[in-house]
Amino acid sequence: MRRKAKKQREVRTFSNVLWGGTEAIREQLKSFDNPNKIFTLELGCGNGEYTISMAKKFPERFFVGVDVKGSRIWAGAKYALENKISNCLFMISRIDRLHLIFRQSSVEEIWIPYPNPFPMKKSIKQRLVHNRFLEVYRKICIPATKIHLKTDDETLFKYTLEIIEKENLKHICSTDDLLTSKLYKDELTITTKFEQQHLNSGKRIKYVCFEL
Repeated sequence: MRRKAKKQREVRTFSNVLWGGTEAIREQLKSFDNPNKIFTLELGCGNGEYTISMAKKFPERFFVGVDVKGSRIWAGAKYALENKISNCLFMISRIDRLHLIFRQSSVEEIWIPYPNPFPMKKSIKQRLVHNRFLEVYRKICIPATKIHLKTDDETLFKYTLEIIEKENLKHICSTDDLLTSKLYKDELTITTKFEQQHLNSGKRIKYVCFEL
């Protein structure tokens, strides 16, 4: 607990971490933004494996890892600072507030790797592909923004496919076993801490990509 509290305090001193109320974060973001800049987001980023890996792979693009808990962000933000990865930021924020932070049409891609699946029916609205979150994404994304979901949870996987059909979204591709799929290449080979745990326990990784 002491270690987590220390990280919570320390991460708020990092120059690549935005935090505070939505207005405060929006003002902080302006220092890194301009009318032509387009972002890629990693939602529920934890240690920020996708944010870091993609920032290295695509130096011409800009990435933002978002998580509600600063202690989770600490490792990725510290790594980015120490390795001088300047095309990424981390943000301590609730995801349902992002439309109050980012300007319209400023996001070109969203990655959701291993979110909490919220398996109980009473918590469906907490799933990051629920319509209430899709409405947030629509307010900040450019047309035809791709959303990528990776999960080991069968319920969340099927629910996402149902949402795509219900909302009449464009289904790009999906698989219930990513590692044996032809889709398993490029960015999809990035392995998060949670993914490795799932693989070690013998679980199959599922993947869905769709456009808003």
